[in-house]
Amino acid sequence: MDLETSVVQALATNESAGLVMDFDGVLSRITDDPDASELLDGTEEILRSLATKLSVVALLSGRPAGFLAARATIPGVELYGSYGLEHLTDHGIEVVPEARQWMTAVEDATAVLHRELDGVEGVYVEDKSLAVAVHWRRAPDRDVATKLVTPLLQEVIDTHALRREPGKFVEELRMPLQQDKGTALRRIISTWRLQTVAYAGDDRGDLPAFDVTTSAGGYTLVVDGPDMAPDVSRLPGAHFDGPEKLQSWLQRLDNAIQ
Repeated sequence: MDLETSVVQALATNESAGLVMDFDGVLSRITDDPDASELLDGTEEILRSLATKLSVVALLSGRPAGFLAARATIPGVELYGSYGLEHLTDHGIEVVPEARQWMTAVEDATAVLHRELDGVEGVYVEDKSLAVAVHWRRAPDRDVATKLVTPLLQEVIDTHALRREPGKFVEELRMPLQQDKGTALRRIISTWRLQTVAYAGDDRGDLPAFDVTTSAGGYTLVVDGPDMAPDVSRLPGAHFDGPEKLQSWLQRLDNAIQ
């Protein structure tokens, strides 16, 4: 039995099964413009159906919960933003208590980066609620952009004591908390009392969640794409050639659960 089929069977036959997924590069194509990211056509309907059949279907993203809410408010689907620091509930966006003391530092760092980088061709400062990111995928010369952005980011880190997280032509500054997608996934597993869990991701920010999934005896779903980090591409588990292939598997899973 191939891995994809094994995961379908495990989720379909366990009464306490959950499916947790990243957003960008997993349910949405990677875009040059971060604001242009959106669910693939047809995915909303699949997730709405799965949410009625599994114990939990959740999105766990580095994007703010508000970003997810604007693009993936689907009945029954739980939304966790900012690497799990935010959770969209019926009462609004809840923030974990540890994050509140760092919100001013993130706001000040964001203001500095906008002041220094707004107007630089191909460089984009993304406000992420409880973090801030600088993208230069669209820069005409990425090497030049890297040399411009890197020392500025280090200066902001030194001033505001934030934590640096590199990505694919992006650097993100986060709160220096012992919180990541792994700790968030542990909370989800505990909250929903999951016996079986599958996690779908595509980049280094997903590695802690993949580790927790493996430790819990769950299933890793790796969505391959361009510029993929080697330590992600080498992960064991079911691999999918882009969001479209994962979408096809999600439909297969939905069809398999009665």
